[in-house]
Amino acid sequence: MSEDRVYKLIKPQADFIRSKAKYPAYVASWGTGKSLALIARAVKESETYPGNLGVIFRKEFTDLRDSTLRDFELYTGMKATSERSVKFSNGSEILFRHLEEMNNIQNMNLGWFGIEQAEELETDDQFLKLWGRLRREDASRSGFVIANTNGHNWIYKLWKIGNDPDYELFEANSFQAEAYLPKDTLDSWRKLKESKPKIYNRFVMNSWDESDATDVIIQPAWVAAAAKRDLNITLPIRRIVSIDVARRGDDHSVFYAIENGKVIGREDWEKKSTMETVGLAQIFAKKHKDIQAFAVDEIGVGGGVADRLQELGKQVVFVNSSRKSHFKDRFYNVRAEIYQYGADELEAGRAQIQADDVDLQEQLSWAKYKEIKSSGVFQVEAKDDIKKRYGRSPDNADAFLAGLWALKRADVVVKKDRWAPKDKGYRLNPATV
Repeated sequence: MSEDRVYKLIKPQADFIRSKAKYPAYVASWGTGKSLALIARAVKESETYPGNLGVIFRKEFTDLRDSTLRDFELYTGMKATSERSVKFSNGSEILFRHLEEMNNIQNMNLGWFGIEQAEELETDDQFLKLWGRLRREDASRSGFVIANTNGHNWIYKLWKIGNDPDYELFEANSFQAEAYLPKDTLDSWRKLKESKPKIYNRFVMNSWDESDATDVIIQPAWVAAAAKRDLNITLPIRRIVSIDVARRGDDHSVFYAIENGKVIGREDWEKKSTMETVGLAQIFAKKHKDIQAFAVDEIGVGGGVADRLQELGKQVVFVNSSRKSHFKDRFYNVRAEIYQYGADELEAGRAQIQADDVDLQEQLSWAKYKEIKSSGVFQVEAKDDIKKRYGRSPDNADAFLAGLWALKRADVVVKKDRWAPKDKGYRLNPATV
């Protein structure tokens, strides 16, 4: 670390950095400075042993680039090269690598390694492969990890219940860092105890009894209930057609017609041009109560569809899932806001989906919280990551959820029952009825 940078540490964090164990782990909740602890230990290894070589490892490249590297540069003031390495004046070097580069690491003699968000790894394979490269002379030959709890996984087995003295575990919950966290942030986390107890237990209280299943944003039980629900439509009424426009040859353009949270129609199309999609959308909307409002994912080819519908005089809610949310203290971007809003509506019983829409029922429970930042801001995994896991894109889920979210922005089409008697001050007398 640069000499002019001073950071306050909580005890488990400091003990992890100073640990003389061969394989220390810092498994802790939000706001407990896991990334700072890993970076501090990496710098310590590099400065203590001249000519050292170490690697900071992360599962996904995008996380490595957008989170790990940025945190390192922020905390240390050092800049990584285009090859994702940092060199010290004493000849030591730190490399930043991800899962797909593991084969290249097999040819290195490392003095140390560190794994960030180790719970993202499903097995201990990568840990053991890195462990096997600790062969450098004049180095600690240490491997260390930081992680969130994730049930009784490989980290739990090696560090929590294992009895090997080389594996030393340091733990912390969010309230151990209370002195360094904003009060309103802690207050928002406390609310999760009632609203999202599994998330609270895992990410605030550092419970090992909660697993990745709690990362699923929309629970399958909520989806099943929505498919069986007969939702009563109450005034005022809003209607919208939501469109997720195909970006690639194997994706579908999906249309949903939604009235006050209830799906009243759906269609999907393959390989249609922008103008064909616009035409089909208008026919679809006309067929379903002549809907005049559209929610369109404007990223990529969807932008042309949204622009043309607006030119035709339609009300268009432009949906840009990558844009920053107005609720920056809660959501990483609009995508996270959309998914959380949909989860809330489904859990509360305010949404109904069609019983025969199997694709939607499957896809709604695919997305996970990719990472919940130490600030308490929710982030959802990328659409491409979901596609890698399931082999197809969650087009139906994205279209439906965007429609639910955009519905409250659609114009009201029915404000009151036209058959209801007008109120002119007359009241019925119970005695004469």
